[in-house]
Amino acid sequence: MTRINLPAERQVEHLTLLRQGRQISTKEYNALTSGERLEMIRQAYGKKKYDLLLNASDAEQLTPQLHPQELYMTINELGSEYSAELLMLASSEQITTLLDLDCWDGDTVSPVLSLHWIQLLLETGPDKVCQLVREIEPEILAIFLKKHLVITRGLEVYDDDDAENARRLESLYDIDFATDDAAKIIGAFLKIIMEQAQQSYLLIMEMIRSEIMASLEEEVFQGRNSRLADLGFAPPAEAKNIYSFISPEDFIPGGKSDYRLEADELQNPGALLVQASPKSLLAEVLTNGLNHELATELCMLANRKMSADNTDISSASEVGKSLQEIYDTLNLAMEHQVGTDIDEAERLVDSTYLLQLFQLGHSLLQQLQNKARELLVGPIGPYLDYPEQLFLDALLENPPVLYCEATANEPSSLQSICTSNALERTKLRLLQIGDLQRLFDKLPFALPNPETETELPSLSMLFLTAIANRILGRAFSPEPLTAEDLLLLKAQTMENEEVSAEFRRQVQSVPEKLDISCQIFIDFCLACWQEDLQILDLDNLDAEDQLCLLLSS
Repeated sequence: MTRINLPAERQVEHLTLLRQGRQISTKEYNALTSGERLEMIRQAYGKKKYDLLLNASDAEQLTPQLHPQELYMTINELGSEYSAELLMLASSEQITTLLDLDCWDGDTVSPVLSLHWIQLLLETGPDKVCQLVREIEPEILAIFLKKHLVITRGLEVYDDDDAENARRLESLYDIDFATDDAAKIIGAFLKIIMEQAQQSYLLIMEMIRSEIMASLEEEVFQGRNSRLADLGFAPPAEAKNIYSFISPEDFIPGGKSDYRLEADELQNPGALLVQASPKSLLAEVLTNGLNHELATELCMLANRKMSADNTDISSASEVGKSLQEIYDTLNLAMEHQVGTDIDEAERLVDSTYLLQLFQLGHSLLQQLQNKARELLVGPIGPYLDYPEQLFLDALLENPPVLYCEATANEPSSLQSICTSNALERTKLRLLQIGDLQRLFDKLPFALPNPETETELPSLSMLFLTAIANRILGRAFSPEPLTAEDLLLLKAQTMENEEVSAEFRRQVQSVPEKLDISCQIFIDFCLACWQEDLQILDLDNLDAEDQLCLLLSS
């Protein structure tokens, strides 16, 4: 007896998407309700989804209920080997979407991909080919075929005396094919529809003859854009409006109208939405109320973002990455507006378009990035130590991430900025780096000229060298030290291989007297001092060694 491996349970935070996975027989599987089988199919991936579809007794009814992007990703994941059987079960509307998604290179039909898809459709068999030819807009098939052939002679060459030839449809057109492959594939395709769908055949062939390539392609392209817009896809230039800046301080929620009109004609996109996992507040909201309307709105937002980013929508990993960014940005916006109040969050989602919330979250991140750029091009930018440099560089990633320095118990890490807590930590760190800039503005020495120095010292090197000079009775200035100075400094500042309390106090007093808080920077400087001076070996000191102090050559 055939056994079916059901997909294992998937959970989005508290939202269980499928019951515990286990093996069942085909008989048990088909004893389930149609809705249960459909849900299992939607939550499966790749070959498992394929097996569940093919083993369903009502596969012809279930397959058309899948979201067309779900079918598209499955076909791309499995490859041509499994495409024919899936296409045989798909609706003409689904197949039209597959052609819309896969066969265009900008605003033109790809000759390579269009021929590939004609081959795939041909493999579904004559009955399915004829069904598609009757149901798909003839302009679509006409432009696909016109890319590969030229009709050199048609109906006009026959007269009434040639009645016998006139009855033979294969004699009506003389065709020159662009390639041998096109002749083989398209020739077989045309033979089927010529013999079994004659009216559609004549309509398409005359359309190929009479229509100018550029005009026909533009017409089909506009129709394609309209169909994809119904799924949330938009031309890249228009889609980039998703990243429009809106002032977080002036954001006013609300204004959302009923989304059922947009959702009613679309299949449930649940299988696409589980390509990533919402976190925190958003996860709670989706757990409590991910209805068809909200799922559709979320999927359309994701498609808009993927259009703007030129994401490979055939790749599950790329789709998952893009969707995760959507989830994280929405969660950030929600927590910024309502904290962690679930009831308020649900009201926010009910009253405000997800697009607006995404723009709010993105704008919050954009503010962080703007501040990071400002600091990097500011006076201290060229001299930042690696903790600050890594932090600011991480903020300029796409999407921005929070660099967390290593602690005694944890290694350094990068975290998504998707919660209000992460947002506030990032803002605080930016303020601390801003305070660092204020500190060096007030210190009694100027930073080196970055245009004349070949190797720029870091802020900690400049600061500690100035401290060292003061301890040695000199001016508070980053004048380079000698090797002999290092021995004196070690004796005066280290106790039992650790920084002395008195030296720690002297270092901390500098920003305190200027009423500036730079504790993270001070702690970093002290750690560098201790690490370098406790292992200092003057006998083997190499001039190329990088110490926390500036040394004379």
